[in-house]
Amino acid sequence: MAEKVLKGITCPACAGELDLREGIKTFNCKYCGTLLLTKGVDGVVKYYVPRKVQRNIAIQNMFNWLGKGLAKARGLKNTAKLDDAFLVYIPYWRVRADVIGWVFGKERRTQTVNGRTTTYYVDVERKIQKPFDRTFAACDVAELGVRKVNLEGDEMRAVNFEELQSEGMLFNIISSEREVTDIAKAQFVEEAVNSVKVDQITFQHNDLVRPNVSIVYYPLWVVRYLFKGRTYQVVVDGEDGSICYGKAPGNNLYRAVAGIFGTAIGSYLITFFGIFGIIGDGDSAKAALVVYVFALIFGIIIMMWGYKKFRYGGEVEEGTGIVAPPKKGFFGGKNTNTVKSMASGINVVDVASIASSFLRR
Repeated sequence: MAEKVLKGITCPACAGELDLREGIKTFNCKYCGTLLLTKGVDGVVKYYVPRKVQRNIAIQNMFNWLGKGLAKARGLKNTAKLDDAFLVYIPYWRVRADVIGWVFGKERRTQTVNGRTTTYYVDVERKIQKPFDRTFAACDVAELGVRKVNLEGDEMRAVNFEELQSEGMLFNIISSEREVTDIAKAQFVEEAVNSVKVDQITFQHNDLVRPNVSIVYYPLWVVRYLFKGRTYQVVVDGEDGSICYGKAPGNNLYRAVAGIFGTAIGSYLITFFGIFGIIGDGDSAKAALVVYVFALIFGIIIMMWGYKKFRYGGEVEEGTGIVAPPKKGFFGGKNTNTVKSMASGINVVDVASIASSFLRR
C-alpha cells in the first residue's frame, strides 16, 4: 500500500508549505529547520478526507440503490421523489494498534481406530500478533446510521475548519480519546483471541501496543426522499459514492413469500426426516438419526430466516457503515469460551454413538 502524504500544512515559523507523511508527530521544517510537533486540539491530530463526489452523483447513486433488490417496495425507484440533499462532515476516531500476547488452553482432536472415533484434548499455546485499523463515530450518528467508514486508499489532509464549514455542515466531537481507546482495546483483544481458535482457554495475557489515535472528518451526502407520504433517508459516501446507510420501505409480497417459504421448507425438513429416522432399524437407524440432526438444524435455520424476513421486512436497512450488534448465544447471552467448548465437544460421531446406544435398549 502506498504511503499516505498529508498536504497543505504550513510552518508557523516561516509560513513554508510542507508535505508530511501520515502518522509523523515530530519533524523539522525543510525551509527553516524548526522542530515542529503535529498536535490538534486536546492533543489529538485531526485530518479530513476531501470530497470527490458531487451532489448530482450522490442523488443518482441513491436512486440506483432504490431500484436494487427484491426486498424493497415495488416501483420504489420510479415513484420516490427527491426531498433534499446536503453535505456533512462527520468526525470519526481512527484507532490503529497491534494486539500482542499469548493464549493457553486445550485443542480438541479426534482419532479413528478400528472404525471407532474418539475425541481427546491436548494442551496448546498460541501467540497473538494482530494489527488493527478501525474507525469509530466521534459524535452521535444515530440519525445517520453510519457508525464506521473505510479510509483505505483515501487521501487525507490537515484539517481546515473554515474550508469544511464552507462546504457543508460540521458535526462536533462528543466522545473522548480515553473512551474510544477503551472500546477499541476491548474489541481488538476479543477479535484477536477468537482468531487463534482455541477450544478451551485456560489463561491469556494480551496487550495493546503502539496505539495511534486521530480524528478524521469524513464527507457524507445526506439524501432524503418521499414515498407514499413518508420521508426516508440515504447516506452516500462523499469520497467514493457508495451507500453508507440507506433506509427504504419493504416489499410486502416478498415478506409474505419469504415467511411462508421458510416455514414450509423448514417444517418439511424436520417432519420428513423425523419420520425417516423413526422407521429405520439397526445401522440404518444410526445413519438416519445423524441425517435427522442435520435436517433439524437446517430446518430451524430456514424457519428463522423466513421469520426474520417477515417480521422485520417492513423497512430495509443496508450500507457499508452499519455495524452489526454483538452476536448472542443460543440462550440470549454473549457467547463464552465455556459454551463454545461445550458445543465444540459434540460432533456427528458423538450424536451417532449416543443414538445407537439408545436404540439398542
